[in-house]
Amino acid sequence: MIRPRRATVTILALLAGLSALLFAPLLTYREVPSPDGEFVAIAKASLFFSLVPVMPGQVGDKPGRVTIVRKDGWPCGTVAVEMVGLVTDVRWRLEDKPRAATLVGSAAWNLDACTVDTSGW
Repeated sequence: MIRPRRATVTILALLAGLSALLFAPLLTYREVPSPDGEFVAIAKASLFFSLVPVMPGQVGDKPGRVTIVRKDGWPCGTVAVEMVGLVTDVRWRLEDKPRAATLVGSAAWNLDACTVDTSGW
């Protein structure tokens, strides 16, 4: 028989462990550099979703965030995505003025101003 005090401690320990998983830092899923090497798109997902078992080929189906970062480390904006695997769909438009990057259905980055627009998506 489990004593009430031991059960309470066990439940609190489980809740603390679950909270640690939910609020742990995001893990890098993949980095996709721009063709000129000036920028990199970084997809990150929660540790919690990394521990959830999935079928082969579905590892990129977890939710997360995509951030475009300059070579000097300055971030140009972050968007939430339903599937971190979408980072491979970033379209770099470096010949445009201003330079831009888009993630289909999610966001458009102005790379010169270092801003992101999610309103039109």
